[in-house]
Formats: sequence, structure tokens, C-alpha cells
Amino acid sequence: MKVSAVELFPYPGYEGHVDMTLSTDSGVKASTAELQETIKAYQLGPGTTMKDTNIPGTGEGQIMKLRVITPSGISNPSPVILDIHGGGFVSGSVDIDNYRNIYLAEHTPCIVVSVEYRLASRALPFPAQLLDCYSAYRWLRDHADEIGGDRNRIGVHGTSAGGNLAAGLALYLRDKGEAQPALTVLNCPDLDMAWTNSKVQFGKLGKAPDYAHSTQAIYVNADGSPLSYYAMPALCRNLNGLAPHMVITAEYDPLRDEGMSYALQLLHDHVPCATIQAPRVTHGFCVMDRPLTHWVHNGICAAFRREFGMEITEF
Repeated sequence: MKVSAVELFPYPGYEGHVDMTLSTDSGVKASTAELQETIKAYQLGPGTTMKDTNIPGTGEGQIMKLRVITPSGISNPSPVILDIHGGGFVSGSVDIDNYRNIYLAEHTPCIVVSVEYRLASRALPFPAQLLDCYSAYRWLRDHADEIGGDRNRIGVHGTSAGGNLAAGLALYLRDKGEAQPALTVLNCPDLDMAWTNSKVQFGKLGKAPDYAHSTQAIYVNADGSPLSYYAMPALCRNLNGLAPHMVITAEYDPLRDEGMSYALQLLHDHVPCATIQAPRVTHGFCVMDRPLTHWVHNGICAAFRREFGMEITEF
């Protein structure tokens, strides 16, 4: 299903204006190389499979990779989680979420599908990345049975920049009147370009963020014109009508305040929302195999079980 970029700008309910200058791509290649090497060690449980498949992408002739993790002994059809990786919009890949996705697949249990969306650059900014995630979601809605999935029980999980894309996807589906995810999990999401207290506390030397040279500015290709709230979901002032959400924040994360603010707005707008604030950790803590990570991941699995209509048992 094709959709034009024009459809993404802006819907009623948009408020706000961000004045920024154009960004550059300096340092992006180095960042990409570093993230590609991050946490590749993982172990599949007995009977769990991990396979890559290709689907049509958003662009003309584009082929997009999906990574499908299927644990043994699951129901058929099984619930499905669409995972959207982080990396500051300009880097990262499905590889960096292998550990977490295996855990979510085996402990929910369900099928987890991660999407290799096109990375942002000045030549390919928003909305290409969001449209790729939308195409992956639509493919799952139309073809879930091909991987043993249940098209009526699809959730979304996104981390950092992926949390932004997950939130934007939920808003986009709501506004188009399409079936929304059973649960959208925003894990340490990047939602706002505003100067928050947590960005001052845990950013560089307590200074205001340099958005003119940030990966956010590369993603939105900012020219000073109003931003769509699909690009920065914190700009949306009306979250009514969204399906259930879950928001994960970390105490020492520069992105902490925008995640907490978004969770509060969801609750204010009568959207069911579970929250976890992980203590004494910073951004990206949940890619590490640690007891606190297990606790947070178990909470995510329990939330997916609840919204998928599954029994919530001890882990």
C-alpha cells in the first residue's frame, strides 16, 4: 500500500513551531559504524528461529528487510510485535535489537518482527523512515498468516529514535482511521526538540542541545518551517483516540522528561498507559543483559500479554 509524503503534513491538532537551521551529516558515518558493532552477542533458546525476509518498501523498487524471530511452542496464529530499532534516526540496524527481541519473543511469547527502515540523511529525511515503518506494519496486517501471525493482535515496540517512529506511527494510523496496534511501547523515546531539564542535567556540560547539528535536525531536515507532529510526536496536543501505550524512561537519560511528559499527556487524554521509570541508569540501558533489564523487559512482556488477551503469569 503506497502513501505519499504529502499526507503526513499536518493534521488538525498540530500546534507548535520550531525555529532551527539546517544540519550537516558530519560524524554520522562514524556514529553508524560504532552502533553497528554494538551488542551483537545473543543466544536463541531451544527451538527459536531467526530468519530474514524481504518485502516491498515504500520507495519505487525499494526492497525492505524484516527480521522474524519465532519461538517454539507458540500458538498459531500468534500475536506479533513489530520492533523499530534506535540509532538517532541516522544509524543502527535490526542487529542491535537481537538480544531484546529474542527475550520479548520467548517471554511473551509471540513472533517479533524488526524492520530495517531507511536511515535518515539530508538527502532522505522524514517522512521516509516513518513511511517504511508504516509499510512494515501494513505488510503484517495483510500477510501475518504467512509467518504464522495473527493480524488482529499486532503490537509495536520502539526504542529511542524507534520510539519516536512508533509514536508517530500510532498517531498516523489513528488519523487515517486504520487499525491501531494492540499496544505501542515507547522505550526511552526521542519525542521532542525542546530544551528539557533532563537534557540540561545529563547532556553535554549542562548546555542547551545543539539542534542545528543534531541527528534530529538531519531527520526532520529542518528549515524553520512548522514540523509535523508525526516527526516529533510531543508536538501533538490531542492524543485522544489512541490505543493503549506503555512508556519506559531512565532516570539519568537526557530524554527522560519528554517521555514522562508524553505518558502524562496520554493519561490526561484518556489513553490507557503503563509506565516504568528505570532507576539509576541512562539511555540505552536495556540493550545490556542485566537484572534491571530483565525486570523492565518482563514488564513489557506482561503489558503485551495483557493487550493481546493472554494470561499473565510469573516469569
